[in-house]
Amino acid sequence: MTEFENIQEIWNSQSDSKLNTTASALIAKANEHMKTLKLNHHWTIGIISVTVLILFFYFFWTNSHQFNSLTIGLSIMIVMLIVRIILEINSAAKLKSIKPDLSLVDYTQKVKKFYEWRKKIHLILTPIIYISYFIGFTMLLPTFKANFSNGYYIYCLVSGYGFFFVFGYFLIKQIKKELKLIEFLNQVK
Repeated sequence: MTEFENIQEIWNSQSDSKLNTTASALIAKANEHMKTLKLNHHWTIGIISVTVLILFFYFFWTNSHQFNSLTIGLSIMIVMLIVRIILEINSAAKLKSIKPDLSLVDYTQKVKKFYEWRKKIHLILTPIIYISYFIGFTMLLPTFKANFSNGYYIYCLVSGYGFFFVFGYFLIKQIKKELKLIEFLNQVK
């Protein structure tokens, strides 16, 4: 009998740290998560769109209508950013179609399908876009060197490549976060 009493004592000594999560609290949390994801998509679309506008402005300001490395580099950068905008708009639309008031299984399956699609984007298209943009920027450098002061050229070189490495770090971090979420969703059945 002492073993039973020991087990009973251990059971009784447990803290009351039970989660008091209701269905409405889970739905509210899902809605909040969806708002955050949608906001992230809108910010990404906005930032990339502003960058495209700046590149277009620079393209026309420099009269880059000739066929040279500046024209090719800027064109590559602009096209890659437009492709990224299209992907983000498509992603935002897919996310918007997921309703958090579905059953847990249906909601989880739709979110999982969304993140599987994002995984394909991150593992296939994002590196292509990132490397192409990098190549486009590199093609601008001879023109920068010829037309800017040495100090400003070095600034463009350091800040441009510095941005690529810092942005690459955060991009990899975000991709890893989404891949972990896919692993978690695969465990929910």
